[in-house]
Amino acid sequence: MQNSKLSIPIVISIILHLILIVVLGYQAIQNIDGVNYGRETGNSIDAIMIDPSVMTDQYQRQLKTKESQQQADRKREQQLADQAKELQERQLAEQQHLKDLTKERIKLAEQLKQQEEERIAAEKVAAEKAAAEKAAAEKAAAEKAAAEKAAAEKAAAEKAAAEKAAAEKAAAEKAAAEKAAAEKAAAEKAAAEKAAAERKAAEAKKAKQRVEQAKKDKAINDLLGGLTAGAPNSPSNQNGAAASRKGSSDDELAKYKALVTNAISNKFINPANVYSGKSCVLQIQIAPDGLLLNVSSGGGDSALCREAVAATKLATIPKPASGLYDEVKNMIVEFQPK
Repeated sequence: MQNSKLSIPIVISIILHLILIVVLGYQAIQNIDGVNYGRETGNSIDAIMIDPSVMTDQYQRQLKTKESQQQADRKREQQLADQAKELQERQLAEQQHLKDLTKERIKLAEQLKQQEEERIAAEKVAAEKAAAEKAAAEKAAAEKAAAEKAAAEKAAAEKAAAEKAAAEKAAAEKAAAEKAAAEKAAAEKAAAEKAAAERKAAEAKKAKQRVEQAKKDKAINDLLGGLTAGAPNSPSNQNGAAASRKGSSDDELAKYKALVTNAISNKFINPANVYSGKSCVLQIQIAPDGLLLNVSSGGGDSALCREAVAATKLATIPKPASGLYDEVKNMIVEFQPK
């Protein structure tokens, strides 16, 4: 395509040169035909002569010039084409770079959008979580307050009920204690009255027996006279028998008091032998069946006496022998802890 474009100027140049040659040749022929070779004035005639070699050289130079121009044009066109190609390549590269940048921007925008959406979602979740936690905390606080209130009300009710039950129990125990004390007092009174009646009856019976025995003895003495002096029922023998009975009574009394002391010791508590070496005199009153009617302190260590009186009230006093009751119904016992 470039060769065809370059050949057209060359052809035109050749045609122009041919036309010029023809024109110059035609003028030369006209001058030869119509012009005198001299005038009367004697001036010379001008003539033009074209040297074909000169025209050839000139044509060759023009041709070389045109070829050089054509080469320069081709080179310039090639440079322009290369520049255009390079420019096009740069434009394509720029376009590709712009496309890549656009893709990157789009990708970055999508990432930012996604991050923003994730941030909004995270904030929403956090807000919902915080709201849920707050609601749960408020609910827990309300439940705790309600539970504490219910517990306080329950505790107050239980306390009131316990106080009421304790008051009722104390009143019942007091009433029972008063009733038991009244019953015990009545029983003790009845037992004392019974014991007094029995004692009086026994004393009356003994007095009657003694009177009857005295009458019998007197009658026998009166009948036998002095013969009864050596008899077993003589006054001297009776005194010996009474002394023998009294000795036996003292032994029984000592044994009975020992039994009473053991009964009290069984109910007495002597931690770490606190009361060792101390003593207390107890005044004890009992019924014929051994029922404790009264006990009091008659002297000794006050603390020991207080504990000994309490232990005596808890002790089971053994029943004395009928012949020993008169001597132990109001007995004095010296208590020493073991």
